[in-house]
Amino acid sequence: MKADRELFIAGSIDDLAREAAGRVVDSANRAIQMRGRFSMALSGGSTPRRLYQLLTQSPYRQAIDWSRVHLFFADERFVPHTDSESTVRLVRETLLQGVPVPAEHFHVMPTELGSPEQCAALYAGELELFFGDTVPVFDLILLGMGPDGHTASLFPGHPDAVGIVAAVHDSPKPPPTRLTLTLSAMRAAREVLFLVTGADKAETLVQVFNAELDDEQALPAARVSASDGRSSWLVDPEAARGIHRH
Repeated sequence: MKADRELFIAGSIDDLAREAAGRVVDSANRAIQMRGRFSMALSGGSTPRRLYQLLTQSPYRQAIDWSRVHLFFADERFVPHTDSESTVRLVRETLLQGVPVPAEHFHVMPTELGSPEQCAALYAGELELFFGDTVPVFDLILLGMGPDGHTASLFPGHPDAVGIVAAVHDSPKPPPTRLTLTLSAMRAAREVLFLVTGADKAETLVQVFNAELDDEQALPAARVSASDGRSSWLVDPEAARGIHRH
């Protein structure tokens, strides 16, 4: 499949967060109008933190019917949800502090209900129950990218995991044990939105935009797209430096 990557270069990190918030609002309203609910998979990090905080503020908070929103996770560190490394904790301390998402609509990756493999299987079962199919079709997946080209907890040099949720034991960045949606699960989504900031991502971003989706040797972030092959990349000027040079 040919990659179709949209590149949006924001004027600043704050501009990027505002653009992302507007796109989340549009995606949510479109999904709610068409299907009666909105399913979004979240990621952690400092850039998503800005977005989550912004969504709790006017006019974004009032622009979404949060009672119809279901929140999931693209990946999670295998730590308790109270741990400072936990993405669940991040979302609870930001987004959920300001928007009325029903408690039963907050679908966390379990991290204290057995081994990583058992927890991955539990989350896969929850996704299958919610979506009514073995492969979930998220309305929107929010992702970031590391300087090494990883996204969620899909890392360069790691084989593609089977199924829709996988345990990761040898992450090159701490903590080493994680849970993640697999590449095949991400590629079933209706929309994929990357948020990328920082000069340390600049050359990696060039590699991503020069790669094909079906290149198994490409960086993980380059292989992720929505089901139609499209992905949207919101980047700040620092991350876009390499793109400008090329």
